[in-house]
Amino acid sequence: MAKSKLGIFDFTDCEGCQVELVGLKEKLLSLSEKVEIVNWRLGQIKAQWDQFDIALIEGTPLTPGEIDLLKLIREKSRILIGFGTCATLGGVPAILDKEERQRWYNKIYGPEYQGRGIEALPLSAYVEIDFLIHGCPVSGNEVARIFSDLINGKKLNYKDYSVCFECKAANLPCRLLEKKPCLGPIAQGTCGAICLKGGSACYGCFGIKEGANVGALLTILNKFSDKEEIDNYFSMFHNKSKLYDN
Repeated sequence: MAKSKLGIFDFTDCEGCQVELVGLKEKLLSLSEKVEIVNWRLGQIKAQWDQFDIALIEGTPLTPGEIDLLKLIREKSRILIGFGTCATLGGVPAILDKEERQRWYNKIYGPEYQGRGIEALPLSAYVEIDFLIHGCPVSGNEVARIFSDLINGKKLNYKDYSVCFECKAANLPCRLLEKKPCLGPIAQGTCGAICLKGGSACYGCFGIKEGANVGALLTILNKFSDKEEIDNYFSMFHNKSKLYDN
């Protein structure tokens, strides 16, 4: 049986999600019997521009050239997967909107300076995406699971639980009960509640769980947080989504 051809690409990002791939080691090697990586800059694999059975893209395009490349990858790929929060939601580059970014340009470089980058948007703003692997960074174990299902012909899906479930399983105190903001009740799980284990809140970098009751969480947050604080939590990774009308 011929191996599936995998191309791994990146646009504007920190490459942290690709580092998670490198960290898979044996799990990645176990997939090598069925998958051939034919393009991966970080892995020093020279591009072979033919057709890709699977294309994995990290980052968000911030130049017209990157948008053109994204469209070409889509054209040549049977399955296109957005990889990491920058690709799936706009991520860190999307925290500032165009006007706010220009205000910082003015402050740092002067009012004459005009940034060359375009507005940071998810990959889905430009092309059709077949599946999204969220995370900042992604979970290596979740990537291995999804790839195993993909190459074995299984339907791709997300785990049916929120970050709250993982937080409870780890016996961590509930931030909402402590009257501290957190998006855990509506955030898609599989991150292992890593931020909460480190003493931080959940900002929903793994995306919003399907069917999550955002309105109910907002009702709770409004009891002890002001609008600015709530905006800050939602804008960290969801500035470019229609999840929250701020």
